[in-house]
Amino acid sequence: MTQETNLDGMELLQKSRDRSQTWIRNNLKGDPWIWGICIVMLLWSIVVVYSASVKDAYSQKDGDTEYYLYKHSLLCFLSLVVMYYIHRIPYIKFIYVTRLAVWSSILLLVFTMFFGTSVNDASRWIEIPIIGQRFQPSEWAKVALISHLSLILARHIKGGWNTRELFMEPLALVGIVCGLIFTSNVSTAVMLAGICFLLMYVGKVPLHYLFFTAVGLVFFATLAILLNSTQRSGTAQNRIAAFFDKDVVVYQSQQSYMAMARGGLYGEGVAKSRQRRFLPEPQKDFIFAVTVEEYGTLGGTVLIIMYLILLYRGLKAIEATKRPFGGLLSAGLTFVVVSQAFSAMAVTVGLVPVTGQTLPFFSQGGTSLLFTGIAMGMILSVSRGEKTDEKTI
Repeated sequence: MTQETNLDGMELLQKSRDRSQTWIRNNLKGDPWIWGICIVMLLWSIVVVYSASVKDAYSQKDGDTEYYLYKHSLLCFLSLVVMYYIHRIPYIKFIYVTRLAVWSSILLLVFTMFFGTSVNDASRWIEIPIIGQRFQPSEWAKVALISHLSLILARHIKGGWNTRELFMEPLALVGIVCGLIFTSNVSTAVMLAGICFLLMYVGKVPLHYLFFTAVGLVFFATLAILLNSTQRSGTAQNRIAAFFDKDVVVYQSQQSYMAMARGGLYGEGVAKSRQRRFLPEPQKDFIFAVTVEEYGTLGGTVLIIMYLILLYRGLKAIEATKRPFGGLLSAGLTFVVVSQAFSAMAVTVGLVPVTGQTLPFFSQGGTSLLFTGIAMGMILSVSRGEKTDEKTI
């Protein structure tokens, strides 16, 4: 009797496993490595964010230490839902909405500049009525700009460029969007502009146009910071000066170094971080430091490897498409996600000045998690290739 029961249990387990594998094959299309890494990072982030946010939740939410745990878990789930539905849309259909997306992002950036919610002397957020949730239009602008720039470049990649097309389309568009972001978020604007220039180089925009445009943008950006003409000019100057002054250690960086030193090779253990009590918002900008403290250098290395695999698989998705638009779209969005991740980790270990960048799919985030889900869903859509089926949206 016991043996028959065990056999029945094994059969049920096998059938359940087969059903799960069938559902995954039928529903999670595209690159399985990208799916796997995104899911693992989101699940891991729930544990780390909970550990890192306990102090802030207790002090800011009347002792409700699980507040950020529930909020982050819900946003992780919603991010996966967004990825799922976006990845089922054939990437060719994105062509019809890129122009609307980029111009809507420009309008939102202008609105934020004058009427946005200000935090730390920077108007970066728009408050959504009724639900009370804030979001950064710059997150939407990153996805929208890369998508529309990919379309513009794809249309001209074989036919070449004339001067009017260059300045009326890609260069002007990048200058407008990045310029609007620059007024309140210098690091995001610089990173996005760099990725756009890389994408334009791949799109065969003449090198001399890129060079002179880049020199001009750097000149005006430097001038804007020195003349304190942006919302965060003073902060940017102080951070750059502190980075190059070896006698000065920024408080956040000091606490970050201490956290990683405590972690050693194997870490202090899950939810055993001590520096989370001293790091400003450790669940966001410096979550990599908390990760290394709790999981050690080995844990930090695993996270770095996952982002590198994500970079490789995102670029490999280009092989699945025959159209330039798909290749440029996948490459551009992959660069955005991975460059932001390595920028955040570089800040944590002191390789670059403090920037305020968060780890995509890992830091506690609001709508930024959803926009990252949109970007990854679009990359997965490209990795599906040109074939579609009846169930495709």
